[in-house]
Amino acid sequence: MCVASNRCGSTISQRRQRSNSLQYNLADLHTHSTCSDGLRSPTQAVEEAVAAGVRVLSLTDHDTVAGIDEAIRAAEEKGIDVVPGTELSAHVNDRELHLLAYFVDHHSERLATHLVELRKRRHERGAAIVERLNGLGVPVTLEDVLSRTDGGPLGRPHIAAAIVASGAAMNKEEAFVRFIGDRKPADVPKPRSPAAEVISLVHELGGVAVLAHPGKVVSEPVIAQLADVGLDGIEVYHPAHQPPQIEHYLDVAKRFGLLMSGGSDSHGDKGSVAIGDYGIGVEAVEALSKRAATYA
Repeated sequence: MCVASNRCGSTISQRRQRSNSLQYNLADLHTHSTCSDGLRSPTQAVEEAVAAGVRVLSLTDHDTVAGIDEAIRAAEEKGIDVVPGTELSAHVNDRELHLLAYFVDHHSERLATHLVELRKRRHERGAAIVERLNGLGVPVTLEDVLSRTDGGPLGRPHIAAAIVASGAAMNKEEAFVRFIGDRKPADVPKPRSPAAEVISLVHELGGVAVLAHPGKVVSEPVIAQLADVGLDGIEVYHPAHQPPQIEHYLDVAKRFGLLMSGGSDSHGDKGSVAIGDYGIGVEAVEALSKRAATYA
């Protein structure tokens, strides 16, 4: 596990052994369930967190808070804490990025309205991608894609699964590389949601906005722009970040006055990163909570 006081050069199996020893106050603040594109229920996510020695868990499904109440109930039985969260898409100019919203009022009507609009946009984008795939000779249907969402928001992973089922790709990774990844033949860009507006909404809901996995797509000038419009924190510890990147984002957080976060971004795929493999100390959760209290 990667915590603020440790380097991340160990293997996943070593991190799991340490987390299972319960000697760390670990928080995993980036996880997914079947309420978006994950493969485990919110209750199962909590059970995995407990087994890994995680003391604080945040369920951050894409553009939905549908699983939070279930996770909170399960966590109360298991004696761990759940931070209400969600992962929201946002844009700076033409650049899409993801913001993790923590401590939001997940029962807010304002949030519900926003998420309904996002769900509508996801459906329209999914339909357009399916149409492009059909034009490329890939025999998928929107009905098949929707059947894979389990009632949650439609995302490209659901389309990738349908592509695999059609025989047009061997696995989801190939489906993204050949067809639906960014700027691939069947991709349709998301409608823009200005980051400043998304951050403002998160603050209105009493939450904090944290930039997710910056090492994937986000440059330092973009981080500076986000800080100028109220970004609260940055995800320093993430499976996509190698040790030099972690050191870099620790420095970025210090220079821009950003709080730190960390998580596994686990979706529940077998053999991949698990809940508790990456995270951050619970003191980081306390800092995020204190910042959120200033917006309440």
